[in-house]
Amino acid sequence: MAAMASNIKKKIYIPLLDEGVPVLRPTLGIDLGGNIFEVLPTDGYDPEDEEWEFSPGTIVECVLEIRDGEQVLVAKKKIANSKN
Repeated sequence: MAAMASNIKKKIYIPLLDEGVPVLRPTLGIDLGGNIFEVLPTDGYDPEDEEWEFSPGTIVECVLEIRDGEQVLVAKKKIANSKN
């Protein structure tokens, strides 16, 4: 039986650019398997207000990091361009 694409959404963190200090924005990503996710926008996403390293629609590879004592998925590498 062939594997079907997952529509499971998980919380991932996107680095923000030009903030002066390292900042991560939590958002949801569609789990494509193997720590690969399609970035989804937050409610009220405004690219004029925050510059995300990986914009919504981008396919990214995430790595597990420990932040404030918990494991989180942080986007580290673009796999494919935005679908937009």
